[in-house]
Amino acid sequence: MPDIPRLSNVAISLKNGVAVLKYDRPKAGNALNVPLLQDILAGLKWAEEEDEVKVILQTGSEKIFSAGLDLKDGSVAQPGTVISDPFLDTISEVHKTMINSNKILVAAVNGPAPGWGTTSLALADLVYASPSAVFFTPFVKLGLSAEACSSITLPKIMGRQKAASLLLAGDTMTAAELETAGLITKVLPKNDFLDSVLGICYRIANQPPEALRSNKSLLMRTSRQELLEVNEAELKVLRTRARSPEGLSAVDAFLSDQERKKKAKSQSKL
Repeated sequence: MPDIPRLSNVAISLKNGVAVLKYDRPKAGNALNVPLLQDILAGLKWAEEEDEVKVILQTGSEKIFSAGLDLKDGSVAQPGTVISDPFLDTISEVHKTMINSNKILVAAVNGPAPGWGTTSLALADLVYASPSAVFFTPFVKLGLSAEACSSITLPKIMGRQKAASLLLAGDTMTAAELETAGLITKVLPKNDFLDSVLGICYRIANQPPEALRSNKSLLMRTSRQELLEVNEAELKVLRTRARSPEGLSAVDAFLSDQERKKKAKSQSKL
């Protein structure tokens, strides 16, 4: 049995050729900060290099996949920017690792998946979602811009208008809607959701490994370089947006509104 990394923010397990990377920052709703991204990257790289791993499954702990960007975390928000260079550099490496992966990438969306939780799904080979999962991208509202290659993957998968509904209008979509649109492979029942996804993963991992690798390579042969270039272009724009007066103002207004709502909710309980 190979040595499995012990990480602070991602729980890793390996069984029957399937490595499960479970985002494990539950008190923050599995929201992304630099330590979580570093652990995701470390888990992906370990799984990619481990011969016993045929399938890499990413999911979230508790009842949420990922709450998106942690705008309050000091590793993310720094003076003069709402998204730090270490965050952007690390998320870029996560995207590159997923794009270049020769393993089968599966996402099990067990709950809400705003922002990166939505956009990153298009970098997976297969995506399964619980009926309780909801999807939206608040990039424009926050004065920011798209990432995870979603400016090209979402229009290709869903069509331009559906992609614009997510990326421009900031609309919320259900798992059923995204299954119809093609971003989600299948919506599975909430009861025993993860076990159902694992069953699919075990079946895939049990197939001839060289055939899996060859067919994954064929599927990606025309898109890898394009995705790598899009990742670089998107993060260049995002780095600029994160430092722009509009972005700084929009995020500040969002956080102030969140704090106001939190106080109002607390007072209503008194």
